Amino acid sequence: MRSTKICYMPIIPWNRDRSADWSLLLFLLMILLLTSTWSGQVHALNQSRVLLFDGSVIVGKIVSYRSDAVTLDTSFNRELAIDATLIKDIEASAEDLSIATLLLKDGRRVEAAPFIVTSGLLALSDGEIVKLSDVDKLNPEPWEMGQGYAWQGLASVALTVARGNTDADQLDVAINTQLDSTRDRITLRANIERDTAIVTVPSASGDGTFDRVSTPSADNWQIIGKYDYYLEDWTTHYFGVNASIEADEFTDIRLRSYIGPYYGRKLFNGSWGKLDGELGFVRVDTDFYNADDTEYYGANWNFTGESMVLGGDSRLYLTHVGILNISDDNSVILDTTVGFGFPLFFGLEAAAEFSIDYDGAAAVGKESVDQSYNLRVGYSW
Repeated sequence: MRSTKICYMPIIPWNRDRSADWSLLLFLLMILLLTSTWSGQVHALNQSRVLLFDGSVIVGKIVSYRSDAVTLDTSFNRELAIDATLIKDIEASAEDLSIATLLLKDGRRVEAAPFIVTSGLLALSDGEIVKLSDVDKLNPEPWEMGQGYAWQGLASVALTVARGNTDADQLDVAINTQLDSTRDRITLRANIERDTAIVTVPSASGDGTFDRVSTPSADNWQIIGKYDYYLEDWTTHYFGVNASIEADEFTDIRLRSYIGPYYGRKLFNGSWGKLDGELGFVRVDTDFYNADDTEYYGANWNFTGESMVLGGDSRLYLTHVGILNISDDNSVILDTTVGFGFPLFFGLEAAAEFSIDYDGAAAVGKESVDQSYNLRVGYSW
């Protein structure tokens, strides 16, 4: 049997009492307010809560735990890093970390379900209690657990204003890539610069006029390769070997190469940035176009670092290479680059760089100092 349901909708006359209008309006406003509050509470429930020892509560999505710091995505900061020593309690939301994989500092891989920290202590799935400070990484990448390498790099081009042996505007291409694992690290840096400049010269006709001609203004390239092997305490100490090969027609260098071992240490490695320092020795072999060729042994030091202290996904970075000739005239080679990079979109990155190179054994008639200001745009991965 079919049934028919009849719905009645009351008709409110337009000439009713004005107080009824205000009552209806207040009722609708209350419904809207309650709905908004309930929606905000639901959103808050889907966020993790971090309680600090000073009583502060921070709500956000847990992004990572690295270098003894929890990184949160909050309403006021996309990457807010909080030192683990300041954290008392963590209540992870179901969306965040209902089941978390942890890599402890003793090398073990464990799970915590759910991920809850109480008074700085964390309960693992097997019932074991550990300190938050004993956790090395949260949800580590495969390479961080000894499975393969992490590959990252940056390929860029630069508009360069150079002053020194080369007095011209230039265009150069640079590649910087690195492979990381828990046991070793491979680094490759390459730079190629081949440019021309327009100069004014007296006309070949001899009539006193001048012609503008194109002439090479830069012709140089360099490739640097490094291999690092971490010691048992791989987060701090390592041994390595580095090699370089370069040529620069405008400094009379047909080919310069060096190779040698070094001892390295991660001087700083925190949420704000990192800095590596290395000390070793190298054998340097230089073949000049006109000057006498040289061979010598030298002390070698390297500094490589970057920092995110400026925020906004930007970074300050530094590379410095030094070589001291200890077998002949105590001359020094210093190559330093300082830059500021920031992301654009779709993996593109822009950077402003300042480079200064000093060659204490430059060929006769050549400048010892070259400096350049670079504006780079590149793709990072």
